[in-house]
Amino acid sequence: MAWNADQITKQAVRSAAEDYAAFEAIGLEHMSGIRVLDAGCFDGFNTHLKFAPYRGVARVVGIDPSRAAIESARKRYGSERFEFVESSFEDYAARDGSFDVVYLSHALQHFDDPARALAKVRRLLAPGGFVIVKTTDDGAKVSYPDPDKAMRGLFDLYERHVLPETPWTAHTDRYFGRKCYTLLKRAGFASVAIAAFSDNTAGKTPGERRALFERCAYFRRNAPEGSDPSVVREIREAVERFERLFERDDYFFSTTSYVAIGQKVESGAEPLAYFGSTFGRCGEAVCREVLLPLRSDGTRLSVSTGDSGVRTIRAMREGDIGGVMLIELESFPQPWTPLAYLSELRHNPAARYRVLVEEGVVAGYVGIWYRGDGAWITRIAVGSAYRCGGRGGELLDAACSDAAEREAGDVLLEVRASNEDAQRFYLHAGFEAVDRWKGYYADPPDDAIVMRKALSGASLPKQ
Repeated sequence: MAWNADQITKQAVRSAAEDYAAFEAIGLEHMSGIRVLDAGCFDGFNTHLKFAPYRGVARVVGIDPSRAAIESARKRYGSERFEFVESSFEDYAARDGSFDVVYLSHALQHFDDPARALAKVRRLLAPGGFVIVKTTDDGAKVSYPDPDKAMRGLFDLYERHVLPETPWTAHTDRYFGRKCYTLLKRAGFASVAIAAFSDNTAGKTPGERRALFERCAYFRRNAPEGSDPSVVREIREAVERFERLFERDDYFFSTTSYVAIGQKVESGAEPLAYFGSTFGRCGEAVCREVLLPLRSDGTRLSVSTGDSGVRTIRAMREGDIGGVMLIELESFPQPWTPLAYLSELRHNPAARYRVLVEEGVVAGYVGIWYRGDGAWITRIAVGSAYRCGGRGGELLDAACSDAAEREAGDVLLEVRASNEDAQRFYLHAGFEAVDRWKGYYADPPDDAIVMRKALSGASLPKQ
């Protein structure tokens, strides 16, 4: 039995806003020369997604006991900045005070002695450093109506027949979330804060309910090799009973994850007062308060895509940040940080950001600023897996439609002079080059071509 890399990747993207909220709280955006240890990095995807956007993070060391996972991490993300080491946390050797942040995402719950591990974390941290722990708690899950106790039955089978028989889960504590605060306090950390992030079936489509089921059940359906056939059959039947509940639109299921932060504070020093008012309530509810979409549901347009379902362009929410950052990192040599996007959503009344969502996945996004009687496209990108399907044009059309509805006279943007493909794309969409900014881009050095599209009958200026 092995970890499901595809499900772990999806979960890393889906829940990224939770991690970014913790990074915002400790002020990671404003730090420099930061050294990070990611204990339990798996194949490096989550490590790169979470820390690559922060330019102040100078060095990241990811450790994992799986040789195959580390080899994959080195191949995909290894660099002077990202190092990956095959080691368990218990065996990992580093000097005391080597790191400024120690990050454990769904890892500490698997250690045989979490208290001893946290004592080691504290030694590895430099004075003023932070530990960030992400975990779950099966006791916080809700299943109703569930008269046959299908959820509890599946969980009991997993705890009896799978956890103790699998090497890397032999010590797993599925009720760890409730213990984080006490463990961090007893380990000597100051300013311990806990954030709870919930998801549930309410208001979800059948496809979204199935996805939520898979997140909570995929690892429970795999019995260890050599298991008694009757146990394998019992687990399979329990999974099917639990899955059938998610087919009902009146069924309510809720799951909660926890993020804990603690700081290593030396005697006489003052602990940090965490930044950001959203830690502990990072999610779509906050965004609905600060975003002002043009329509009540935030939706711009829907386009039928045949067998691939429906893709929709709607207002960007804080919960979308993981998908946005995944595209940002693969699209731009100097990516914006998560906090840059969150600040735009929360505090910039002149900005509007849209995401193109396809089958529940953020496939692209566009941002636009309004000033005076004009508009400026600040960002537009489509994920590598979704390119060449007209999605970029749909996002650009949505931005121009927004601008027209706000009676903007024109829409402008800048593009690298060397990016001829992008320039042709914008020309085809009705834009025209109107200016050239020498030396606008620094890394790598390049000029910027300013392009403009007239709206509402406005005329282009003469060259």
